[in-house]
Amino acid sequence: MGDAIRFVVWLLTWLTIRLRYQIRIHGWERIQELKGPVLLLPNHPGFIDPVLILATFYRTFRPRTVLYEGNFPGLIGTFLVKLLRAVRVPELRIISQESHRRAELAITEVIEGLRRGDNFVLWPSGHVQRDGVERLGSARTLTDILREIPDVSLVLVRTSGVWGSMFSFASTGELPRLQQCLWKSVLLLVANLFVFMPRRHVEITVELLDRNALPELKRDLINSWFEERYNSNVPNRPKFVPYHFLFGPRSYEFPPLSHPEESEIVADQIRAETWKTVTAMLAERLGRSITSDELKLETKLDDLGLDSLQRMDLAFEIERRYGVSFNATPVTVGQLLATAEGLVAKQVRKPPPEWFQCPSRVEPLRLLGETIPEAFVARALSTPHNVAAADDFSGVVTYEQLLIGALVMSRRFQRLTALNVGLMLPASVASDMMLLGIYLAGKLPVLLNWTTGPGNLLHAAQLTDLTHVITSRQLRGRLGASVEIPGIAFLDVEDLQQQVGWFEKIYWLLVVRCWPRIVRRLVPHVQPDARAVILFTSGSEKAPKAVPLTHTNVVSNISIIPAILELTNQDALLGFLPMFHSFGFTVTGLLPLLVGIRVVHHSDPTDAAGLIRKIASYLPTVIVGMPSIVDRLFDRAQPADLASVTLIAVGAEACPASLFEKAHNLAPKAVLLEGYGVTECSPMIAANRPKACRKDTIGQPLPGVEVCVVDVQTDQVLPSGKIGMLLVNGPGVFSGYLGNEASPFESRQGKQWYVTGDLVMIDEDGFIHFRGRLKRFIKAGGEMISLPALEEPFTLRFPPNQNGPRVAVEGMETEKGRRIILFTTEPITLPEANACLTDFGFRGVMRVDEVRHLDQIPVLGTGKINYRLLREMISEKTPI
Repeated sequence: MGDAIRFVVWLLTWLTIRLRYQIRIHGWERIQELKGPVLLLPNHPGFIDPVLILATFYRTFRPRTVLYEGNFPGLIGTFLVKLLRAVRVPELRIISQESHRRAELAITEVIEGLRRGDNFVLWPSGHVQRDGVERLGSARTLTDILREIPDVSLVLVRTSGVWGSMFSFASTGELPRLQQCLWKSVLLLVANLFVFMPRRHVEITVELLDRNALPELKRDLINSWFEERYNSNVPNRPKFVPYHFLFGPRSYEFPPLSHPEESEIVADQIRAETWKTVTAMLAERLGRSITSDELKLETKLDDLGLDSLQRMDLAFEIERRYGVSFNATPVTVGQLLATAEGLVAKQVRKPPPEWFQCPSRVEPLRLLGETIPEAFVARALSTPHNVAAADDFSGVVTYEQLLIGALVMSRRFQRLTALNVGLMLPASVASDMMLLGIYLAGKLPVLLNWTTGPGNLLHAAQLTDLTHVITSRQLRGRLGASVEIPGIAFLDVEDLQQQVGWFEKIYWLLVVRCWPRIVRRLVPHVQPDARAVILFTSGSEKAPKAVPLTHTNVVSNISIIPAILELTNQDALLGFLPMFHSFGFTVTGLLPLLVGIRVVHHSDPTDAAGLIRKIASYLPTVIVGMPSIVDRLFDRAQPADLASVTLIAVGAEACPASLFEKAHNLAPKAVLLEGYGVTECSPMIAANRPKACRKDTIGQPLPGVEVCVVDVQTDQVLPSGKIGMLLVNGPGVFSGYLGNEASPFESRQGKQWYVTGDLVMIDEDGFIHFRGRLKRFIKAGGEMISLPALEEPFTLRFPPNQNGPRVAVEGMETEKGRRIILFTTEPITLPEANACLTDFGFRGVMRVDEVRHLDQIPVLGTGKINYRLLREMISEKTPI
């Protein structure tokens, strides 16, 4: 049956193309008796030549083909791909672990098919011609096949006469849009009454290649050999053929060919150390040194000898090292360097006018419910036309639109049998909508940190009995195997959104506008002390722990923060922290949606240049994040970029003094406030206030939050000015970890206090001075040695840069005594390290025992130093 359908499709295709193309074949007699496996190797002057080749060779060879799947979208495209038994090649211009894996599998599938005796058509260049010349560059597929299949018959196919058609670059000077060209062709056939359409003359020359005549099977030699034959005696001057037998132009002046946009980056913007590191990476990939003539911004990686998969591998390596992300697979050396340096911004959509339509009256922010879904629905119904959120993919959405989207999604999530539903999305409108949809479905969201790796994700899924995780196909493709969770079904937002029809949207629009009481009745009736979310600790010092928070926990934080930060409904928030981060969930996620301020999302917190563009475009007034991220923003910003910012709140890691100076110079209208919180406390515990700010402190406790400091040895409460363990009591404190974790609480004076594990000092005015984690203290010579204190002089001397942290101090107590090690990327000797500590005022036991040099200090996905891995290195005595 399949062969019959294929024959009918071939016959219709052959008859159709003859209405426009007059094809002459040269050398047919040399190949028509060939037996499989046969590999047809055509050049690629335009998007139409695959149709011409398949129509010409199908009856004789019944070849399978290798096709880029992006040219065959929808049901019809899927049908054609299956009909042709095609091997699908994914999009390789976009950085994706999944695309990389599937591209490797595609090559393997072709090789296995040839071994079985199948015939194939393969375009060795892998792309359509840009200037009428066939260039294989560094494409490796052909060489890999020739090495694996020594007995395949090779047929070189050269097509001429296509260059200049609407399906080629020559027509407009830009990449043709295949779908538009196909529809235009159909209309032109009809306009010509089918049989009267002017014919384009196409010559197809076939040549049976002698395998013994091929050069050594090295990629550069093979590609050069084929390029020479493809381009010999093939005219690359474009040819115009009228599109109508009576009307329209009889001649055409072809435009100049477009070239990729030249980079605005200049060499002086790239630091010497970035040049050195990226050059070393290139040399390692190429297996040779790179000359000064090659090391230019405009040099193409393809010309250096890197194919698309190798370029993608190199991009992954740079992303891991520099904590950046590529917009697309790099093409030039300049793109590598600029992205590593953080100079390339992702595309930022210009904000529509409605983004700036904030309420006319300045009003304090209020929470309108005791649970998260109740508070959101009340907010959305009270201010339906106010702007709620925005990003570069969804644009600007109002509260009404967000509510309708959440209701639509909730109907789908209600069908899931499990109570717990995983959510794994970057900061975005889609993340907001899916989270709210989970709540309106009466489910419990489990927020997964995809940066922790597959082992921790599997542990989280098993601990919380997950069966489904809402995520994105794009995110999964980007991260590949690192987010695979055995036994879990992924629900991609792309698929969920495509399932929604216009009738469903209109129905819920009418319900929201005309019958708001029905919407209120749809809100799940849950008790405030019921679980509202499951988050996970960062895992910087041990495996992540599951932290369940109640609605009361979360709502208590959200109700307090606007007042202490003096936020109003005129403010706009920049949100780039993902939901799995406790601050990303409460402060930049739910808080703006529940209290009524606008939030603009940026999905990549490492994209400093893109974040600056977003600030300059959307003019947010509030930025919340870790000091390391804000510091990267300052390094890329000009004062005009931050003119709208009036408040910068930082937490989750120590804030260096240099950040305050940068804030003063770059955002003089803004106040920089340092706060403190932990996931277990929902997360805020203390914060500086705009009118009560003290540098070098993490502020005063939030209203309703009680704190006390106890002696680590005696467990006695300490007076102000003394360093000890911080204990916390308040409505934001959780009730305990999931699983077999030790209790983090102790009872004192009839109250249950959470033991933070942090050492602090509280001064007479109630400001908390952070002194470090207890687990980051070791005992030596009868004294408690603070590893963060030892780390501080080195951090001041070598502050973090675009490559991440440059120093870290970790240590442990062993049977033979202490081992305190300075890990660094800098050329520091042990005497120099201890001299630095001496200059800082440390004496005696306050020294390091070893200096270990690393290419990069390991960090977690949140940007924190991975001290757990450093401790493992100490105990194993092995480098990373």
